[in-house]
Parts: sequence; structure tokens; C-alpha cells
Amino acid sequence: MPDRTPTLTAPRAGSVSGKLRAMVWLIVLPTLLLSVIAGMAVFHTERRAAVAAATETAEALSLVTDRELAVRTALLQALSVSPSLAEGRLAQFHKEAARLVAGSPSTIVLTTQDGRQLLNTRVAWGQPLPPAEAFPGRVDTRRRLMVSNLHVSPVDRRPSFAVRVPVSVAGEAMFLGLGSPVGEMQQIFRQQPLPEGWLGVVLDGQGIVVARTREPERRVGQRASPDMLDALARADRGVVDLRTLDGEPVFTAFSRAPDSGWVVLIGLSQAELAKSAWAAFAMMLALSLVFIVLALVLARRMSRAIAEPLRRLRKDAIRLGGGGTLEEVRSGIDEIDIVQRALAVASRERASSEQRLREEVDAAVAQTRNAQQTVLRSQKLEALGRLTGGIAHDFNNLLQTMTTGLQLARRLSSDPRADSALEACQRATSRAAQLTRQLLAFGRQQVGHETVIDLRRQLPELMALASGAVGSAVEVALAIDETLWPVRTDPVQLELAVLNLALNARDAMQGRGTLTVSARNRVLAEGDPVGLAPELQPGEYVAIAVRDTGDGMTQEQMERAFEPFFTTKPVGQGTGLGLAQVYALARSAGGTAGIVSKIGLGTEVTLWLPRSHGRMEEAASPVPADRAAERRHAGTVLLVEDEPSVRELTAQALEERGFTVKTAPTADHALDQLRAGLAADVVLTDIVMPGARSGVDLVRTLKVLKPTLPVVLASGHPVRIEEAPNVPLVPKPYDIDGLAAVLAEAMNPTRSPADLTPGER
Repeated sequence: MPDRTPTLTAPRAGSVSGKLRAMVWLIVLPTLLLSVIAGMAVFHTERRAAVAAATETAEALSLVTDRELAVRTALLQALSVSPSLAEGRLAQFHKEAARLVAGSPSTIVLTTQDGRQLLNTRVAWGQPLPPAEAFPGRVDTRRRLMVSNLHVSPVDRRPSFAVRVPVSVAGEAMFLGLGSPVGEMQQIFRQQPLPEGWLGVVLDGQGIVVARTREPERRVGQRASPDMLDALARADRGVVDLRTLDGEPVFTAFSRAPDSGWVVLIGLSQAELAKSAWAAFAMMLALSLVFIVLALVLARRMSRAIAEPLRRLRKDAIRLGGGGTLEEVRSGIDEIDIVQRALAVASRERASSEQRLREEVDAAVAQTRNAQQTVLRSQKLEALGRLTGGIAHDFNNLLQTMTTGLQLARRLSSDPRADSALEACQRATSRAAQLTRQLLAFGRQQVGHETVIDLRRQLPELMALASGAVGSAVEVALAIDETLWPVRTDPVQLELAVLNLALNARDAMQGRGTLTVSARNRVLAEGDPVGLAPELQPGEYVAIAVRDTGDGMTQEQMERAFEPFFTTKPVGQGTGLGLAQVYALARSAGGTAGIVSKIGLGTEVTLWLPRSHGRMEEAASPVPADRAAERRHAGTVLLVEDEPSVRELTAQALEERGFTVKTAPTADHALDQLRAGLAADVVLTDIVMPGARSGVDLVRTLKVLKPTLPVVLASGHPVRIEEAPNVPLVPKPYDIDGLAAVLAEAMNPTRSPADLTPGER
């Protein structure tokens, strides 16, 4: 049979090679056009982005300007409550104001309604005062801040600005002002540096330059260009095309501060902006051309490599169509041979992949089920925690009344039989207080003292105590990383948690076996499988594990182990709050607790505590209880307590110990008494009270009004002491003798017990 294969010479339009070349050109030409369009888009996008960034920067700096002026206004408002100012004792107030601005270039001025100065911290008291020039015209009452425009200080003749607030002096309305040199406003640009090439300007309400990033000494005090003033008269913010005071054409974004009426300008050089945009366009176009050339070269080579094997394939197809026999020959194109072999490999891999997929799906379903069970268990524990915490809080106030009443009754009783009964009642209230603390701990509502702990030092000391508690038949082993990280938590609660775990392990081993305590550094990354604590967030943790060789626990027991009042011990041998306290400690520190156990192989409980980067503190030595009980005290205590029974009994008990006690039911009443002239030596206040202020709010207010008056906080409610740092805290129910010692220490923080006079003991 004659060969009907046509002779192939030059590529025709209908050939594979011709179609490949046409396809390449169809791709290249639109790509080139799109590159030009993209380059132009990049050009305009760069310019719009720069203008948008300048606009956002201007608005942000206008708010920063308001903040700088508001800080000065807030300083004046704080100073305006001075009693010496309200009573007209201006000589005393001059000293107070001078101390406030000592070491700074600012000036505090008191002026009358007509602008006459009565006081100036730059001028000694009693010396003649220059006339006030900061506010020559009317103040814009629409603005929240009363701010002057740029003016020359009458004392040092420097360009300055001022803020003022209205005050009442001996019943007469006046103004208290704070003047500062304009150099103080330059810190806006030092704190918020602008990109290179940007110009930043701050204008006052009349369009006068107050601060500038370029040549501030030369331009401060000049008025903005007429075009800029026209734009400011039309709108409070926008973008205009004009020239700077230096004559440079710029795009200027401006924004007026809402509270002061001052304006911030951000100028972008048109030449620099065009240069950067054209550079971006040129780079985009050059890269596009490079990629197009490479695509053409690669397409030509690919067309040549594909055309010849396709010709041979066409000949084989014609021969097969003509009834010829085909021999197995290599085509010379590895891809064709690889495809033939890959089909069989793919079928085998597909079956294998389906099997692996089924296994992975089963594992994922099991993992999801475990995660759901963990979440449900965590939610159930959280709900129980909130319930028990709320109940315990209410009991704390009741126990405080009972504890204080029993202590008063014992001091007033002369009958030995009554003493015995009262002592029994007091032991019962102490036991109830302990149970309440455990309930609060489970609800993560215990008010405690958290500190940074070095476990390398504390755990060995604690294990020495635990060894004696578990008995000599239990072998105790301790394994700690040499570079163990510190953690931040309540040290007392941590010791109680580890001791609870050690005692539970002893009971599980029936007093005989091996107890292993380990502490390791663990770093959890995103996606790390943590079977013990799947709800932990990625981060650095210290894992404290307590493992025993006891009988182990069932799955149901593990799921309920951290629930309050759940116990596997016989009735009367456990409260069921031990593991609940362990879980609460870990959760309050930002970690969690997990448990793993198998029947016959023992149990391991792990506390996950976040690593702390804080500084470790030294524990203070407590004052002996017997010496505290014998001590007599003196001084006036302002007791702020909303519970009438607690307030009355606590006041009576403190008076029995030598204090003079004044009471107030709320923080607002306490402030009214202090403003009325009550001379208190220390304030004892509850944290959660009705009214506009809490105990923490009272602390903050007294820090301003009476910074030298000590305050002691007391609470049975779950409030973090970090809200009022450096303030002593006495948790309810408190012991009266211990409370008296804390009050005495607050009044005399630098005196030791040995320094007290006989009348104070």
C-alpha cells in the first residue's frame, strides 16, 4: 500500500506548529496590552495610595493634637479641685502650681474674666504680673477644648500656646490656664515620624504655623498660604493642590481636630510622587516585557519539540487506519511513555489513597468526637464554677458577720462555758470559710495574691513536705528540667494543688507504690496534638505532672474527675473539691489541667501553666498571730461597707482594739465625709458596693484627692487585685486581729512590730 503521508515542509496555518505559534501570539499581544494597562493602573494606584495615606495620617495626627491639648486640659481640671484655689488662698495655690510645672517650660496662669492675671508660676508671688495675651478674642464655644491661638508669651517673649478651664475662686468665676512654648508641639512629629519626603504642619485656629517638620524655627508664626486658608474655610478635611511656603508644589491633605479646631497638614511633593509612580510603572512594564520575551522563546522551543513527535504519531495513525501493523517503539517523548505507565500506577495509588482517606476520616471523626467531649466537659465545669462561685460569695458575707460576732462575743464573755461553745462555733465557721475558699477557687473567683514562682526552688521544698504526708511506704521521685521556666500563679493555691494530687495518689495506691512528680518546659505550636489539654492555645507552658502506680480510673470517672463534690472515696473521707481546686488553679493562671488513666496502670494528672516573663518576688515574713492578737492600736479608720451587719460588727471589733472607727455605706458617702473634713488615718473599703463607685474606683479617686491616705481593700467577691496594684487586700471572711495588723501596717508602712509603742500593742 502506498504511503499516503503528505510531505511536510513549512508550517501551515492549520498545522499544530502554526496553531501553537498563533496561540502564543494571541496570548502575548493581550498580555502586552494588559501590561501597559496594569502599569498605568499601578501609576495611578501608587499616587492614590500615597494621597490616601497622607489623608489618614493627617486625620490621625489631628486626633493626636487634640490628645496633647486634652492632656494639658486634664492637668488643669485635676488642679482646679485644689482646696486652696477654691478657698482663694492664692499664695498656697501658687506653690502647688509651681511644684506641678517645676522642671518644665510650661506656665500656669490664673486670670479673671476680663483677662487680668492674678497668678503666674513664672513670676514670684507678690511680684507685678504682665497682662494676659493668650486669649485676646472670643473662644470658640463649639469646641470641647478651650485653646488659644499662637501668641507671644508676656514673660519670656517666646511663641506659645495655652489651654484653659473655668474655675471658681472664693465664689468668683475665673480661668485657670496652662501655657507652653510651641516647641512642645514638635513632639507630635517626633513621636509620629513621617515618611521621608513628607511635610507635616500644625496650624492653630487662625491658620498660623505652630509646628513643622522642616525648618520649624523659620516657619513657626507664619500664616498659611491664601489657597490653604480658602480650603480650610470651605471644609474641615480634604486634599488640595497648592504650593508650600517654600514654593514647592505639593498635594496637601488637611484635617481639622474636632475638639480644638487646630489643623494638621500633610504635604506630598508632586515631583517625588510622580517619580515614584513612574518608577513603579517602568518596573512593571519592564518585567512584563521580560516575561513576554521568555514566553515567546519557550513557546518556539516547545512547538519544535512537539511538532515532530506529532508527525510520527500522525503517520502511525494513518498506517493503523490503512490496516498496517504497529510495532512498539519509543516515541522519543518521555511524557507519552510516562502517561502510559502512570495510568496503571495511578490506579494502584488511587486504591491506596482511598484506603488512607478512610483511615484518616475515621481518625478525624474520633478526634472530633474527643474534642467535642472535652469542650462539653469544660463548659459543664465552667457552669458549675459560676454557680458555686456565686453561692460562695454570698456565704462569705454571712461568714464575715458570724466570724466578727463570735470574736466580739469571746472578748466580751466572762463565762468559761460560753467560751467553750463560742470556740466550737468559731471552729465551725473556720471550716465553712475553708470550704468557701475551695468553692471560690473552683469557680476561678478566689481573690488571691499571684506572683512569679521559681518552681526549681519551690517544688523540691514542697515534695519534702509531700513525702512526709504520703508516708514512708510510698517512694517519691522528682524530675525537673534544669532550665525550667517560671510561672505566675498563687503560690499557696499551687502548693495546695500539688499536695492534693499527692494525697490522692497515695489513696489510689493504698499507701504503697511510686509517686513521680515531673516539671517540663513545653512549647505548643499551631496544630500540635496535645491529648492531655486539647483546648490550650499555642505558646510556652510548664507541664507539672503527678503520676502514681495505683489501680487507675474508668473513663466515666476521668470525665467527672474535675467536677466539684465528685469523689470515689467512701462517705466522710473526702469533700470532692481537691481535683476541682487543681483544675481551677490551672484555668485561673491561663492554662488547664488534664488527666490520663488506665485500669491497672495508674493515673497521671498534668497542670499546664503558661510561662511567665515577669520578675520573681521574694515572699515577706508573716507577723506571728499571737503578737498580732495582743497588740493595741490607735488611729481613725474610715470603714466603707454596704452590708449593715458586717459594718456594725467590724466597727465594734476594731474599736475594741483601740481604733476610732467612722463608717460609710458606699464609696460616695465616704468621699463626702472626707471632703467635709474627716481626718482619717486609713480607709478600709469593700470592693463591690452599690452606687456609682466601687472600692477600686474609690482607691483611684483617693490617689488624686488624698495621695498620702492609705487604703486597704476587703472583698469576698471575685475581683482581680491587679485592678488596684500596690493596695493591700484582705479576703473575706477576715480575722479581726489580722485585719487590725494590716491597718496598722498601712498607717505605718516603714515600722516593724518591734518599733510600736506600748499604747499601740
